[in-house]
Amino acid sequence: MKKILTFGLAALFAGAVSAQRVCHTMHVWEKQKQENPELEQRMHEIERVTENYLRNGSAYQNANERVTGVVTIPVVVHVIYNSSKPQENISDAQIQSQIAVLNEDFRRTNPDHVNVPSLFSSLKADTEIQFVLATTTPTGQATTGITRKASTRTSWGTNDDCKKPSAGGVAPWDATRYLNIWVCNIGGGILGYAQFPGGSTATDGVVISPQYFGSSSKGTGFYLSAPFDKGRTATHEVGHWLNLRHIWGDANCGNDFVADTPTQQTSNGGCPTFPKPSCGNTSDMFMNYMDYTDDRCMYMFTLGQKDRMRATFEPGGGRSGFVGGSSGGGTTPTYCASKGNSVADEWIQRVQLNTINNNSGANAGYGNFTSQSTNLVRGTAYTITITPGWRSTRYAEGYAVWIDYNRDGDFLDAGEQLFTVSATTTTPISRSFTVPTSVTTGATRMRVSMKYNGVPTSCETFSYGEVEDYTVNVVAAREDLSVVPTLNEGFDIQIYPNPAKDVAHIKLVGSQSASLQVFDMAGRNVYNANIDENGEHTIRLEQFEKGIYLINLQTSNGVIERKKLVVQK
Repeated sequence: MKKILTFGLAALFAGAVSAQRVCHTMHVWEKQKQENPELEQRMHEIERVTENYLRNGSAYQNANERVTGVVTIPVVVHVIYNSSKPQENISDAQIQSQIAVLNEDFRRTNPDHVNVPSLFSSLKADTEIQFVLATTTPTGQATTGITRKASTRTSWGTNDDCKKPSAGGVAPWDATRYLNIWVCNIGGGILGYAQFPGGSTATDGVVISPQYFGSSSKGTGFYLSAPFDKGRTATHEVGHWLNLRHIWGDANCGNDFVADTPTQQTSNGGCPTFPKPSCGNTSDMFMNYMDYTDDRCMYMFTLGQKDRMRATFEPGGGRSGFVGGSSGGGTTPTYCASKGNSVADEWIQRVQLNTINNNSGANAGYGNFTSQSTNLVRGTAYTITITPGWRSTRYAEGYAVWIDYNRDGDFLDAGEQLFTVSATTTTPISRSFTVPTSVTTGATRMRVSMKYNGVPTSCETFSYGEVEDYTVNVVAAREDLSVVPTLNEGFDIQIYPNPAKDVAHIKLVGSQSASLQVFDMAGRNVYNANIDENGEHTIRLEQFEKGIYLINLQTSNGVIERKKLVVQK
């Protein structure tokens, strides 16, 4: 299996002749990585949060820390249409039909889920995620959740022009609180693409061509193109937006980082006949929304995919802004605006706190980095370091940092201003603070402000300087999750045979010291061992029942690796 984590924009294509979905991911990801080398590291951080969530599910539940209940996602749909092609200006009814499909698919109320074969029936998931068209704008004005803009452009491509007013597109609403969906003709037969959690908020969301947005089963007269006319393109892309990978792992018998999806050789198109085995499985799960089958032939998420998506709502998971804290759904407080009007001469270059290390550069006076998170233990001292950036002359800058400990949407309560620094040319600035033992646990906002020649206040707009916002997650001492093992860095697991009947041989390539754990699909730890000095181990399977197991290896330096083992009897 392919085990190096790769992230980026997931794109779908429909060939004009074959009407086949085809992936177009890596060249876009490579372009993004070249433009922002730190993007990959941020996505690795999100993956570590996900791994921790999956490993410590019961601990989260027992501590009442896990996000529970139905999470509601406000959606804004930006329709951009060619003025000479009025059919691209799709109707409100077509848009509403798509929201209906999203809710059916993510809540497992879609009528066709009964078609899931008995082999996979027990894995069907209600993700407890639902979607509503936004009723208020980021500034609090009433809205239908739909914006419309005419254009002379005939196609938009995959370079995010549709999200840039400078290119004729529409800027996203606050991507930490809204799922932005752009409906525009991408061109080249492309159905849609999405941004994984962790990317820039300036481009975060989903893009879908108008003829693939909405469902012909929900009304008539819609501008839709079969066989992708049932709304499943949006289901697939929103799955990516919530951190799901393609079910075949974008590799020959690859890994999608979900334990209960069978390893399969490659993507499936059209409407396959069950069973369709590959990679030693009983059948590919080709009816999964993250495969490439026709809309009418995909109708399930799995319990493992649900867990992976739900992990994004945890602090540091990339979508934590869509819940009102760590213990339930809702919306985050609305914070006052604060920014510098000019970064021509100075800006915040880098902020460092615990696992946050954001070398952001100038961000037009304000940077929303609430998708970046770190855990802070109550009663523990931390040091925050702020590095200014100057164009040429070194100017005197004042600094202030706040944390909204009580989550009331301001930074005015006692203890929420961590420190201030009078104007100075010293660089960098480092100050320590201690998290109060009395504050409640959960995610909240941290604001960092740098102002030319004066100490900033929390809601101030000033002439020169910059403001940046982050997320911090306050935890009790026993819940400190700030040190999380790194993933897939420099070694790999070989498992053979796989599927296995009597024994499974494990070989660890790239490291000679590791502990091994095996978990069943219920999350129970069913086997433990240590890898010997040769980097090899044999598991005898007499006591294992038939099914899919997750093998977890962790080296002495904290690097972790996971793979599936299929046991046949």
